[in-house]
Amino acid sequence: MRKFGVARYWLLGLVILLAAASLALLPACGGGEEKEGSPTPKATAVGSPKATPTVAGSPTAAGALKIGVLVPYTGALSDFGVPFERSAKLAVKEINEAGGVLGNDVVLVTGDSATEPVKAQEEARRLIDIEKVSAIIGAAASGVTLPVAESVTVPSEIVQISPASTSPALSTVEDNDFLFRTTISDAAQGVILGRLAHDILGFTSACTMYVNNAYGQGLSAQFSKTFEELGGTVTAEVSHAAEEQVTYTSELNKCVEGNPEVLAAISYPEHAKVYLKEALEGGLIDHFIFCDGTKSDKQFEALGWDNFEGMYGTAAGALKVAAGTAFTAAYEAEYGEKPPMPYMRESYDAAYVIALAAEKAGTTNSKAIRDAIRDIANPPGEVVNPGVAGFTKAVELIKAGTDIDYQGAAGPLDFDTNGDVLQGAIEVWEVTGGKIVEAVRTFAVDLSTTPPTVTEITE
Repeated sequence: MRKFGVARYWLLGLVILLAAASLALLPACGGGEEKEGSPTPKATAVGSPKATPTVAGSPTAAGALKIGVLVPYTGALSDFGVPFERSAKLAVKEINEAGGVLGNDVVLVTGDSATEPVKAQEEARRLIDIEKVSAIIGAAASGVTLPVAESVTVPSEIVQISPASTSPALSTVEDNDFLFRTTISDAAQGVILGRLAHDILGFTSACTMYVNNAYGQGLSAQFSKTFEELGGTVTAEVSHAAEEQVTYTSELNKCVEGNPEVLAAISYPEHAKVYLKEALEGGLIDHFIFCDGTKSDKQFEALGWDNFEGMYGTAAGALKVAAGTAFTAAYEAEYGEKPPMPYMRESYDAAYVIALAAEKAGTTNSKAIRDAIRDIANPPGEVVNPGVAGFTKAVELIKAGTDIDYQGAAGPLDFDTNGDVLQGAIEVWEVTGGKIVEAVRTFAVDLSTTPPTVTEITE
């Protein structure tokens, strides 16, 4: 009987305590006169964006803008990974110093594309599903960007901006307007590479060794078309696997079978380091021209600079704009070296485009960012540039309801209906004195005309 009595009093006390706790919690659960399901009123800061409905898998307007950077830290394009990330980081640092986007600091989240489609798709899914990014900068290789877009970003309705994928195939992909690029397509680089080989260097026959993906296929085809239109002969176009190989002897023998005067190396550094060495050691051919994919200090250092003295290549260039000069200075100040790779300005610009579009949309929702990209990047509008002062000015204009026209470090970014920029620059670079000398000649290319309009840029 005594034990039963203690338990009874203990149970009675527990009931009383629970009732008291329930009463204490009632105000925090939104009780009172509000209707069931109505939100609790909250104070709104002056100038804060209006709330928008949350889309599944997307951040709300109140959250920080998260941008994914999907770049090749490993694989055939590993030389490009860190420079691309650093360029985007520099942009985000400046944006945050200017006050961030919608009152919050922008957050950058990185992923390794490994220059490999399956790995890149996995990383893109992680960035979207786990990290909840609103947009992705990347990938680098066209053969990676396309499957990522088709299988991941487009179905997930997430904006993807590549700073370096140049294949013409990106222009025709079914992307529901979620795929953009801040670099001009290889319809431009192929023209200049063909002119370099024939008109500038005087070669009359050439073969191409190209990586068998959208990038290599597109650039080899455009180079060959231009070279032959100018009167040259392409003796062979030989592809090699996108995966790294121990030897390329079979492909090299096919390429030089017709005794071409020059071999166009349209690959990535990890491929070219192998077959260029085999070509030189085997005495198969000793004249080469290069492209953006084979513009690599590490590649030439590994093979010996002297073997390539006086040889040339092409890559994305910079229109002569003040924002490009400012980017170079800011990058050198931040990282202690000048921008070492192509497409770094384009990576920097991609971060600014996403940030300004989110500010214009008043939300970090990716659909809204997509819909605002041309509003902030295309004319008409007051011209704004990157940098702390430029971003501050742009935000002030947006808040005032004034249209803006972002013109970046790489030049104007006027996106067409395919998400392409049609005006850009292609540089000619040279290997000389144990280093790459950039922009020994630079050509402005306008793809809105047929054939493309090419104008050499002079000081």
